[in-house]
Amino acid sequence: MPLRVVLIDDDRRFRATARRALEAEGVEVVAELASGKQALATVQRCYPDVVLVDVRMPWIDGVEVARRLQGKVGTTVVILMSTLGLDHGRLLAEGVAAGYIPKDELSLAVITELLAR
Repeated sequence: MPLRVVLIDDDRRFRATARRALEAEGVEVVAELASGKQALATVQRCYPDVVLVDVRMPWIDGVEVARRLQGKVGTTVVILMSTLGLDHGRLLAEGVAAGYIPKDELSLAVITELLAR
């Protein structure tokens, strides 16, 4: 059964590129969102394995999305993504997300490695 993912990023081009790359690796992208506003409702409806969320977004950023999703949707795991430096991203993820992935390293292998921790 493929990994089911919700992708949240305000950059339409990044979402399209990430979706194509993940689907080419067998990941099922069950929803794409441009903001964190609808994250909780969408995640509760889709019940994905993983939520990939951009750290920097207008209105509700990725860290706040992760906080709002914590413990709300069964076994769904939240992973933050960004172009921020790795150390800064890890610091942001600490305590609110399963981890952090630099956007240029996003792949099924990296997601799977974080899930195994």
